[in-house]
Amino acid sequence: MSRDAVKANGAIVIASGAPGLGRRSLLAAAAKEGGVNLLEVDAKKLSKNQAEFSRQLRMIARECKLLAKAPLIRNIDALVDDKDTSKIDLIGTELVAELDTNVFVTCGVNRPQLRWDRPVIVIEVKPPSSAQRAKLWTMLLDASEGDGEYLATTYPLAPAMMHAAAAAAKARAGARNLTPEDVELGIRAVLDDKLGHFAKRVDVTQTWNDLVIEREQAQSITELIARIRQRRTVYETWGFAAKVGKGLGVSALFSGPPGTGKTMVAALIAKELHLELYQVDMGKLVSKYIGETEKQLGELFDAAEAGHAILLFDEADSLFGKRTEVKSSNDRYANLETNYLLQRLETFTGICLLTSNHESNIDPAFQRRLSLHLRFQVPDEDEREKLWRAMLPDAAPVAPDLDFTGLARRFEMSGGYIRNAALRAAFLAADEGTSITEAHLEHAARLEYEGLGKIVAPRVPQWPSRSSSSL
Repeated sequence: MSRDAVKANGAIVIASGAPGLGRRSLLAAAAKEGGVNLLEVDAKKLSKNQAEFSRQLRMIARECKLLAKAPLIRNIDALVDDKDTSKIDLIGTELVAELDTNVFVTCGVNRPQLRWDRPVIVIEVKPPSSAQRAKLWTMLLDASEGDGEYLATTYPLAPAMMHAAAAAAKARAGARNLTPEDVELGIRAVLDDKLGHFAKRVDVTQTWNDLVIEREQAQSITELIARIRQRRTVYETWGFAAKVGKGLGVSALFSGPPGTGKTMVAALIAKELHLELYQVDMGKLVSKYIGETEKQLGELFDAAEAGHAILLFDEADSLFGKRTEVKSSNDRYANLETNYLLQRLETFTGICLLTSNHESNIDPAFQRRLSLHLRFQVPDEDEREKLWRAMLPDAAPVAPDLDFTGLARRFEMSGGYIRNAALRAAFLAADEGTSITEAHLEHAARLEYEGLGKIVAPRVPQWPSRSSSSL
């Protein structure tokens, strides 16, 4: 932006782009270079009451006049409520019309219409390239060029989050030299702060050895990991971003019966890629107030995009469900939420994983936008035997010659129920002070099986229940 453009009175100067890219910093630096002092106002913090909102605008106009400052209105798109732009119009009458200075504005990618009867200068702030990120990491952490390149590839965060993460890492290190763990925990702290209100970070303890799947499924997972890991090469270096245009993010649906490993695979993918996985809390995200769900979804996607974190929507059909015929206002607003999600996924450049027990409930429009759809099946007998073996840790005392083949044949259960049965048997054995025996596993598996509404003929004596005198 030129100095003349900043000093020219009467213009609306807008910096648009995703949060965290430095929109405010760009305008502040340009204003400083042009000798313009700014009075910053965060639109998100202005009153929701119309009368109080008008009073605040008049006070801002008065302060600008008294202090000879120009207003910088941040996040102006937060004032758009279900296409209601009345508050933005009020800024035009109560604030802009009272000032002779430029008015500086920041907003997201979807710029709201400003009917303020002034010339508009728009600056589209683009995400930094990998080379620019590498230079910034190098500068922020006093790192080598090689380390900067590695950090840019592993943690391609938005600039604002890079600054915050670097500050957190340095604070943690104190007087000693920075370590990779400091950087990792600094990034995690910033992500928790940004995403923690609507999502919970998932700590991953399993390994790929704990997963039993078919070869075709393993190949699909490998393809998905490659799609995430090689995005920089394909989109930037090879130039595919210009060809694709939109939809540069990665979204995948894992569908299948409960307990088949959908959530576990999402966690292992995050661990493989050294990324943080955040499981979305639908209860906090979905609001009964009109337009509030869309706003909160926008904040969630923006934070995940800026922090390069993986979003996990478990039981996604509750949010990504099919649109319905409009018979009431509730149907209309539910469809509006779905439409917003479709539009947001089109522009989302991050990673979004969905799980569902009923893929037929997912709106077809979402399915068309998926990078990959992986279907999980109830494991066959050979896979169930492998799962029984995998569920018993090396440190656990296990009786010799357990009949895993028999357990797999008699109990047609998914991995989640096998895990529950193995854990149940372990507690029984620990309470008795013995190794885990076949009787423990048989008893626990039978209880899980009955919980599924199924019955199997007994093979070994059922586990004896304790009498009241033995407790």
